[in-house]
Amino acid sequence: MADQTASYATVGSEDFEEKVLQAQEMVVVNFSSEKSDSCHIFEPEFAAIGREYQGQVTFARIDVDSNAGLVTQYNVDGIPTVIFFKNGQEINRIKGIVMREKLRKQVAGAILVGSASSGREDA
Repeated sequence: MADQTASYATVGSEDFEEKVLQAQEMVVVNFSSEKSDSCHIFEPEFAAIGREYQGQVTFARIDVDSNAGLVTQYNVDGIPTVIFFKNGQEINRIKGIVMREKLRKQVAGAILVGSASSGREDA
């Protein structure tokens, strides 16, 4: 899985707050494991969408095997699990393998919702 890392950051317990919760932009976090076949299947999809949205959305990966505290804190009960964070809050979650087009639609929808709520003025 390491060959795809150019499109996302690897985050752990020590820098999760800084890189995910305090981020100015939306952060899409993939909770996964090197030991999981499902995670290996999903990895290219996640990496591809990370490249597509580079500069707009931050993509990150958390290794569940070495970050049990975050797994428990965010109730990750299966992998892969993708959690979308905005302003330090979870705004969406996808469990299991999703193909590229579905992930793309989820990211695009989260961007639209985020920009509508932050840049909206009532007349």
